[in-house]
Amino acid sequence: KIPKRKRIIGVLGCMAERLKEDMFKDGTADMIVGPDAYRDLPRLISALAPIPSSTPGQPQFGMPMMERALNVELSFDETYADITPVRANPGDVHAFV
Repeated sequence: KIPKRKRIIGVLGCMAERLKEDMFKDGTADMIVGPDAYRDLPRLISALAPIPSSTPGQPQFGMPMMERALNVELSFDETYADITPVRANPGDVHAFV
């Protein structure tokens, strides 16, 4: 039987950055990511719900499971110039607003 992975609630963007303390305190979110930290999403998700490796008891990348993940550092270099939106299945729901 394949074990179920943990559901992760993430809030991304400038308001997430501004309200991070309240959202963690209220339990609204497991992950808060500022607008410039989108490239860090794979690492943050893996830290919250590691993919089991082939060796029992060892999470992928050797990272321990965390309860919360946060990256709200602003970048002086990010321009978003190389971002092209791609949808694998245009009819699928990808996010809720």
